[in-house]
Amino acid sequence: MERYMRYGVIAALACQQYLAIAFIYAAVPVILRANGASLQLVGLFGTVFLAFAVNFLWAPVVDRWSLNRLGLRRSWILTTQVASAAAIVAMALLNPAIDFAAVLVVCLVLATLAATQRIATLGYAAEALDSGERPFGAALLGWGGAVGNAIGGAVFLQLIEWVGWRQSLLGFAVLLLAFAGWAFFIPEPARREYEASMPRRASILAIMRNESLWTTAVLIAPGVLGVAVAFAMVQPRLVDLGFGAADIGWIGASANILTFTIIAPLTSAIVARLLPHRGVIWCCAILAVGFAALWLIEPYVGSRVGAVAGVGIVFAALAVQHVAFTNWFLGLARPDETATDVTFLTSMMAAFALVGFAASGFIAARFGYGVTLILPGIGYAVSALLAAAFTRSRQPTVATGDEPLAIGRTQ
Repeated sequence: MERYMRYGVIAALACQQYLAIAFIYAAVPVILRANGASLQLVGLFGTVFLAFAVNFLWAPVVDRWSLNRLGLRRSWILTTQVASAAAIVAMALLNPAIDFAAVLVVCLVLATLAATQRIATLGYAAEALDSGERPFGAALLGWGGAVGNAIGGAVFLQLIEWVGWRQSLLGFAVLLLAFAGWAFFIPEPARREYEASMPRRASILAIMRNESLWTTAVLIAPGVLGVAVAFAMVQPRLVDLGFGAADIGWIGASANILTFTIIAPLTSAIVARLLPHRGVIWCCAILAVGFAALWLIEPYVGSRVGAVAGVGIVFAALAVQHVAFTNWFLGLARPDETATDVTFLTSMMAAFALVGFAASGFIAARFGYGVTLILPGIGYAVSALLAAAFTRSRQPTVATGDEPLAIGRTQ
């Protein structure tokens, strides 16, 4: 029972975190494109997630100091959620058709708050789950995020069509506050004795010297870059094909929930039977084949069907990537710096994704939408080859229990 309670908490934490994130990346780009924004502008808008690329800089603070008596993880989760609700209220007072700069600033604030909450969430997951529970825990993080994505994206796009921008966002703020209230009731994971006894050292300097973390970041870069390009353009493509904003939201939300409900648990079951780095190799190879297959069949099914299928495979790739990479990250983390190390690796993913987002509009405008679905296949193939070559060149240390798998070190 205690295990299932931990699983439920992890799914709920991911859901509440993604409410604001999904509104930024799923709803706002559609609204901008529908109001005549260029592909280049929509692609560049993804850079509001810069906070996810640099949040490892303040992760040691979130990893060590509580804001109040609720505890280390709960205090940060509650504070960031309440602040996110306040930011949404501020956005409700803006007009997205003419106040683009102000909307951008508020989105930057929301993304920073979400990035900070993510540190606490990852810390909770790393501390609450043992090594055997992490693959399924990673799948639940993704599934909770998919539900949050559906609410923050599709539901609020639909509400905006029905009742307008301001009323929808004010309702959104109330929902965020409702989620904040349950932080008082979630169990605070106990810090293990060996973690509490560790000296407080300069975590950022330790990261800079950690070969395993940097090697991991290099290996995942091609796949993350490629799928980011595709992800940024799947919704604008549907807009250009004449799909309505609410329809686009529901297509994305349905694909997201289905893939994280079906694909993510299947991936976790496979990854649980493999060493973390081998799970990454196999998952990247499968995704490379999947994108190649989509590219081959799209001319025969038509642009509208192909565009919807593109949404599905992009979200399936994100589900597989999330489980495989998160499980790998949790295994690499130092026991005394769990949230800091995992946050660093997710920050590297965000940095690569930002590059892909920024380039996506220019690539689609110059070469067409089809090319944006070729790049993920190439990227995942390169990541799989790099990871396979690296594991052949070094003998990984296979740890037992809760000790990390040190891919970057030899026995």
